[in-house]
Amino acid sequence: MGIYVNGIGLISPQETLDNKVFLESTIELENTYFPIAKPPYKAYINARDLRRMSLVIRHGIIAAKIALADAKIENPDAIMTGTGLGCVIDTEKFLIKMHENKETLLTPTSFIQSTHNTLGGSIAIGLGCHNYNMTFVNRGFSFESALLDAQLMLEQGEINNALVGGFDEMTDNHIQLMLAMPMYKPENGVKVGQGSGFFVLENQKHEQSYAELLAMETLYRPSDSAFDEKLRTLKKQFHLSSENTVLLLGHNGAKKEAEIYNAFARAYFPEATVTAFKHLCGDYYTASAFAFWVASQMLKKQSIPKTLLRSDFHNDIIDNVLIYNRFNETEHSLILLKRC
Repeated sequence: MGIYVNGIGLISPQETLDNKVFLESTIELENTYFPIAKPPYKAYINARDLRRMSLVIRHGIIAAKIALADAKIENPDAIMTGTGLGCVIDTEKFLIKMHENKETLLTPTSFIQSTHNTLGGSIAIGLGCHNYNMTFVNRGFSFESALLDAQLMLEQGEINNALVGGFDEMTDNHIQLMLAMPMYKPENGVKVGQGSGFFVLENQKHEQSYAELLAMETLYRPSDSAFDEKLRTLKKQFHLSSENTVLLLGHNGAKKEAEIYNAFARAYFPEATVTAFKHLCGDYYTASAFAFWVASQMLKKQSIPKTLLRSDFHNDIIDNVLIYNRFNETEHSLILLKRC
């Protein structure tokens, strides 16, 4: 039984609101981190509810609504969300007030809205969905964990469809913490970002299907031999070659990272079309959700925008897209999507 991507929705630093448009123009990083390209909130959420929502909740709800409408589904069988930071702006508000007020006279609103599963709950309340609802907080594997949960439930026949999303927001305070880490020091050239991506996965292929999810693997601090074995197994199992596979790599701007990704491409797919995505969305815990949207669009539209290309050539037909993402040099993920 196959698992198909039948609906996609993404709110990101780029103009990704309309799925009919595929990165025809791009926005460059100007400040310390990528801001979100704000959508028309009132077109998706009524004004009364908007007042009570933080930005990350608004963005996640809109991305989820776009994905569900794209798949022509009103109420999913399950909702899985993944996030590295959750609603960090509200978390900061609560902690700052706690410090300023010396732990007295605290209002609970920011605390209630700061939990990592706030978005999953808000989507369910808005849809009137009483089905399975789970949030995964697993650093750089957060979106992949949600994806794996949906994959297992679909394969076991527990559900027929799932709404799967990855979201994170960035703040001035958190960017200072990230810049203190060796990887993210300004001189390394790393771009940091944010975004909310949602996808409808189903066990049935439809006319509007974007791609088929073939495999998803996560490796934590893998040895060279373990990584090599995983890649060779993946290539053999799905008959992957340079001719039928497009690589979508998570270059984050650091020279060291670029060398590692380039070595990966040379070792396993020496003549493949090579693309990258983090120069458009930045590096964050669930950046692979942005890559999932890009890969789905590539396979559906059979085209690769020039801004993504990192090789001098590309194949006319895109059969497979292999997403390879690294987060903070420790968490490696591989997601393989196939043309429907």
